[in-house]
Amino acid sequence: MLNLITPLKVILNPPTRLEGFPGESVTLDISLINQGEQGAAIDVFLDPMTQTLLTWCPSVRKRVALDSQQACEVSLVFEIPSDALPGSYPYTVVVDAPEHYPEETPIHYPASLEVLIKEQTVIRSQNLTFSLSPATSPVQPLLVQPNQHQTLSVIVNNHSSRVDRFRLHCLDLDKTWFTIQYPYNKLSELGVVSSTDGLELNPGGQGEIIIKFHYPIDMPAGHYSPTLQLISDNAPEQVFLDLVYLEVKPKLHLSVELETILGKVSHSPGQYRLTLTNHGNSIRELAVSASSRDETELCYYVCSPSSVNLLIGETATISLTIYPKQKWRRPLFGYGLELPFQINLQDIQALPTPEKLPIGLLVWKARPWWQFLLLLLAGVGALSGLGFLIWFVFFKPAPEPILAEFKPDSTSYTEGGRVRLNWTISNSDRLEHLVISSTKDQTANSPQVYDFRQGLPTELNRYCQIRDRNLTCTNVDTGARLAGKYTFQLQIKAKSAENPIQQKLDVVIQPKPLPQVVSIVARQSELEKGKPLTLSWNINNFSQLGQLQVMGQLKEGKPTLFKTYDFQKQIPPELTKQCQPPVNETLSCTNVDIGLPAKPGNYAISLQPVSSGSQKQSPLSKAIQVQLKATPLQIMDFTLNNQSSEANPSMFLKVGQVVTLNWKVQGDGVKVKLEPLGDVPASGSRTLKATTSLSEIILTAETEQGQSVKRAFLLQVDTPKPLQKPTNTDSLKVKLQMKK
Repeated sequence: MLNLITPLKVILNPPTRLEGFPGESVTLDISLINQGEQGAAIDVFLDPMTQTLLTWCPSVRKRVALDSQQACEVSLVFEIPSDALPGSYPYTVVVDAPEHYPEETPIHYPASLEVLIKEQTVIRSQNLTFSLSPATSPVQPLLVQPNQHQTLSVIVNNHSSRVDRFRLHCLDLDKTWFTIQYPYNKLSELGVVSSTDGLELNPGGQGEIIIKFHYPIDMPAGHYSPTLQLISDNAPEQVFLDLVYLEVKPKLHLSVELETILGKVSHSPGQYRLTLTNHGNSIRELAVSASSRDETELCYYVCSPSSVNLLIGETATISLTIYPKQKWRRPLFGYGLELPFQINLQDIQALPTPEKLPIGLLVWKARPWWQFLLLLLAGVGALSGLGFLIWFVFFKPAPEPILAEFKPDSTSYTEGGRVRLNWTISNSDRLEHLVISSTKDQTANSPQVYDFRQGLPTELNRYCQIRDRNLTCTNVDTGARLAGKYTFQLQIKAKSAENPIQQKLDVVIQPKPLPQVVSIVARQSELEKGKPLTLSWNINNFSQLGQLQVMGQLKEGKPTLFKTYDFQKQIPPELTKQCQPPVNETLSCTNVDIGLPAKPGNYAISLQPVSSGSQKQSPLSKAIQVQLKATPLQIMDFTLNNQSSEANPSMFLKVGQVVTLNWKVQGDGVKVKLEPLGDVPASGSRTLKATTSLSEIILTAETEQGQSVKRAFLLQVDTPKPLQKPTNTDSLKVKLQMKK
């Protein structure tokens, strides 16, 4: 009995046929079992050729991962539209594991979805009824015998008040599989003979339409549900449907023939041809193998292909190759050794196979006579080998030590990690001295010499051991840990040997990765004087970061150091709130405030990381442009005797009058000039006397960028009138008044 174990076992429930009514949802459950020796990713999906059902299934593809000997279940849900026509809708489920079982998959499982109608035998309306005889249902289908005829009657009743003509159509079967016969009707009232391409009925009349099924001889087994459609000439927009349920019983007939191509062999494999023919009405999936009819398996049996898929009436040819094993069993003389075998078949779908299968015979011919001569020569060779063995054990000179292996403990090194060496020396009992020397960047270091004349040196006890005359040393520390190119040389000198054995080894220690700013972002692109700049940044290789410098540069100016943060493998206290603990050697800091200098202008801000353990300088980050706005130039206050120039730009003074000037100017790098006094500070107070030449007082403020503002007082200085001398007339008037 053949025991076929496939990597994937698939069970469909229901196995071949789903049933449902329009507007319902039906579920196909698929059980998957991974019987292979490895885990696998398995895809379960509908064949893309099934266009109709692809729109009915919301999720047509499922993927699962199963370990060896693990099982699971997936489901495919079909949502049947409410307007779906009754009938049979075929589909194919595909199970595929291309990454893990490419030779055994994909596996196809054909099935069908049957859309039913709730009234199976009679379709009723206000104007028409029709029924089928005999009536069929999914539970009691009409049994079909291929190459035979069957007749079905369709009884039609015209309940309308008009003469009507009815035509019958079969939607799902090949036109050669059925014939529709209409009766020869004569309308009595009109006295006219009608044609026979339809059924004409008077009001309230009843008629019969005959449909004859004549099935082909090679009709496949299975369930069929063709739809009958009745159309009225008076109401062509109305469609009347009914289903006919048919069942074709499976017919299993499989012929197996075995043909011998090469049945007697000496050193070649046996060759046979196996022919399988499917004479039944079902598709057959067969696994083919061969086995010995004896208790002991003396041959390997190879079938190519090992499985076949036979359609109805199809023939497949399989090559069978038989390889005899255990060459010593071949007979020395005589007719030869007979090796009978039998053919084994197993149906993948568990359908029965033929009970009597072909039996074959392979004859393994006896050996030729000249092989006895080979036995004689083999005996002579054995005696010679024995003599060589005696010489090898008692007279062969002691072998010299051999450097079997010399390598570092790793394929790559980074600065800070020590280089350790491994080596193996055979015949170590002949070893006298061992020397390890090294050079770094073509600069030689002091060699290390180990004396083996008294056995294993004490300094190598922790690294080396001797077993079966083999010296094995692992992780011998060389002390090399700085970045550079090293060349290590191992030299061994044997006892009583003139020339030593040596081997070189090149090792490169890469420098530690430099810290690098991968991103820098500023919250503001423009700033007012006195407000901080807010930065965020990401820095890689945090463990190598010693310092972080914030640099700024004005146009055509030199770089200026604004701020320095001291890290030394930890976040400084001033940044603990702004920086998160590093993840994968990446430090992220957000919303860090940086103070800018007082001088306004366009600054290029960048970050300069400084490594803690390397002399090389990390690259400067990309620069971001920030504009530091200057303080607006403005005369805040300009008064004369507490009178503002804006409220009273013109004033009247007297000669010699003392006036007090007060002013205050705002701006960066401002130069203030007060005429007629000259240059004055940005704020202050002055007093002066009014003169006739003083006509205006002008306050002028100007910045380095060329901006300027002015304020002025326009003055009018009056000269006091001179005192007039008294006349004679006036003197007389004064005297007269005194007399009175």
